[in-house]
Amino acid sequence: MSHTHGALAPAAACASVALDIGDGRGALVLYPSERYRGREIEISRTDGEGRRVHTGVHERVAQARSVLTAIFGSLPAGEYRVWEDARTPGPVVTVPAGAVAEVRLA
Repeated sequence: MSHTHGALAPAAACASVALDIGDGRGALVLYPSERYRGREIEISRTDGEGRRVHTGVHERVAQARSVLTAIFGSLPAGEYRVWEDARTPGPVVTVPAGAVAEVRLA
């Protein structure tokens, strides 16, 4: 089931993100291309457990440059499908327990 959200804030350049990782939990940081700016990105477990979850794509400043990010700060470890839009499946990503997975999206 797809749903629509209002417009996202233009930037999160100085906003903090808390990561809650450890026993059985990891985090996922996506570096999406410009086509995702201002959108939300959804992921879902590949084992069919649970619903899709989403987070916003925000521009952040890191190491004196700006970068788009979508951060899922705490997820049960496992494999997740990244959705390009409501119907188009994207890559599968493994979120390890106690660590952060990082993936670039074209």
